[in-house]
Amino acid sequence: MITHIRRTAVALAVAGAAAGATVLGAGAAIANPSDAPCSSADVSVQVTKDPSHSAGHEAFLITYTAASPTTNCLLQGTPTGMSFADGDVPVPGVGVQPDAAQALPVNLTAAHPAQSRIIQATEAAPNPSVPTSVSFALPTPPVGQATQVAAAWPVGEPLKGGTVTVSPVSPADQLPTQVPPGSPGDTNGNGQLDSSETPDNPDQPMA
Repeated sequence: MITHIRRTAVALAVAGAAAGATVLGAGAAIANPSDAPCSSADVSVQVTKDPSHSAGHEAFLITYTAASPTTNCLLQGTPTGMSFADGDVPVPGVGVQPDAAQALPVNLTAAHPAQSRIIQATEAAPNPSVPTSVSFALPTPPVGQATQVAAAWPVGEPLKGGTVTVSPVSPADQLPTQVPPGSPGDTNGNGQLDSSETPDNPDQPMA
């Protein structure tokens, strides 16, 4: 009888420990929701003309802001499936290529927006169709959730050339500095001093 009681006590202790671990695991998940990829319900996007520029290039800023005060999710990578439209009509003749910069994880919250750039050659021929909107899929798509977002395009701003470049998402206060392609520190020649060029990048302190 005593042996049976001891075995029951041990079994209950093991079950209790397992339940505690489950609660702790759930608590950790709740405490760190930035592990969850952002869906389109989590993010609002806006596109504006970038006031900074490098010789021969100009850019538009995509700003990602939290859709609610409690938003806390992960963005990592470059927007995909980007397209432009003039009203309901797609803008033809514009290819979109991802920038070669390293894509680091970005934690999006109400206090910490994120940004990326759409970059084009200043002197390239403007597309005769001027966009009024842009749409794309967010990076790090969550399985089974919508990731398509859209934003108004800056009024009257044409797309130039046959290809534009889109950079990875970065924290808004750490967006890579634009420089003339091939400038000191711009080892990959993309016209931005980005994280992939550490330790050559003066924007990124060495560890």
